[in-house]
Amino acid sequence: MESKEYLVGDIAKRLNVSARTVRYYEELGLISSERSQCGYRIFNETQIERLKTILALKEIGMPLEEISHLLHLRQHGVTGSESAPKLLEYLRLKYKEMNNVAEKYNTLLKELSSVIKIVEDCKACNNTTEETTCERCVDKRTHHHTPALLKTLL
Repeated sequence: MESKEYLVGDIAKRLNVSARTVRYYEELGLISSERSQCGYRIFNETQIERLKTILALKEIGMPLEEISHLLHLRQHGVTGSESAPKLLEYLRLKYKEMNNVAEKYNTLLKELSSVIKIVEDCKACNNTTEETTCERCVDKRTHHHTPALLKTLL
């Protein structure tokens, strides 16, 4: 079975990144290519999948240095049993870090949702925007629990 080959521009278009990004990741050793007879870089489906992984990790804020470390952990061992312990240790650490960030985002999202509901009620308010008036109104509607985010906006 013949595998399909892709040029830099094909990959860039397919993954919605610049051709320079593809070349840069290759320069860093994150992905690799072969050369055609004309000297063009040619990538296979495996490298495209690898690039998708890199882009996904980058999108969640992982620095390229860490991505490189993660991708190369498997290559340090000849067998899975040699590379798995270090890879697992690293993956568990990243999972814990990302889970902590996700919890912070979820807390902030809940608070933001609460603030949006409160401010929605303000659209029909004819009171003056004196701090004490707003605080009493909000305290009454939230049973004396004004979300921290809203305290800044009052």
